[in-house]
Amino acid sequence: MPPPEPSDDLRVLTIAALWGLKKIYRPEFKYKKAGVMLMDLNEGKASQATLFDSGVSRMSSAPLMTALDAINKKYGRDTLRLGSAAGPQRWAAKFESVTPHYTSDWAALPRAK
Repeated sequence: MPPPEPSDDLRVLTIAALWGLKKIYRPEFKYKKAGVMLMDLNEGKASQATLFDSGVSRMSSAPLMTALDAINKKYGRDTLRLGSAAGPQRWAAKFESVTPHYTSDWAALPRAK
């Protein structure tokens, strides 16, 4: 379900993303990849608590998320991932339909001989 309050906890965001996927998933369609769009981002210190917010989940998740980010920064992206976000294999982009980079890379311009 959507998080009841703002969160930067990867566990909370993953649960919300999987909930959204279950709401829209149709078995008759073929899917290649999915993404999550984040909106209304704020600094963690700027978030306003809800009336019934205990603050416990935010306090306990901060060191865990900091450690997860530090390990992934040191050893490479996705070195550590949540088990609920892991699939049978790592996702990788397919490049068979990539257009040339004529407009953004001088080295890719065709040369006349």
